Amino acid sequence: MAIGRDDRYVTDGLGRALSGAQVFYLTQPANTSVYPPTPLAAVFSDETGSTPVANPVITDGFGHAFGYLNNAAQYTVYIAHPLFGNFPIILPDQAITGGNSVPGVVWQGSLSGTINGTNHVFTLTNNGIPLSGTPSQATVWLNFPLIPGGGYTITGNQVTFANAPQPAAGGNPADILYAQGIL
Repeated sequence: MAIGRDDRYVTDGLGRALSGAQVFYLTQPANTSVYPPTPLAAVFSDETGSTPVANPVITDGFGHAFGYLNNAAQYTVYIAHPLFGNFPIILPDQAITGGNSVPGVVWQGSLSGTINGTNHVFTLTNNGIPLSGTPSQATVWLNFPLIPGGGYTITGNQVTFANAPQPAAGGNPADILYAQGIL
């Protein structure tokens, strides 16, 4: 049995986290007209599928709940909280994905190039080794995460910053460049 992870964040209408919500994972066809809903699916604590956990899973202080389930099946997710009254959130036909594989190669590292206040173009690296192509996903920092297309653009393994990173000067440290993502 292949195992995948499901993460749920439960919030109220204003986006505030709801702790204590019950997240039920149900096999299909599910009976959601009764409480508790049935039939309950097997939920595990990790991707090995060797340690079962209680179903429902209860959200923490951040409104977060997670479970590992068989990713070859579809589930109905039933979410109950006192604020919802008699109107739980019911999500049928939920596919659980993921598991032991990452869709691509995860990379991270400093950008290669000269920080001199005029250079805008730097090379993405995986721990100092230039990437072999264009990443499918990337987060790029120039002291803090930037917005793609606004603070920078990526072409191949090259990042072009809208503003050139600045070197150390006048007692101020040099700008810090970093990137991570999936290739």
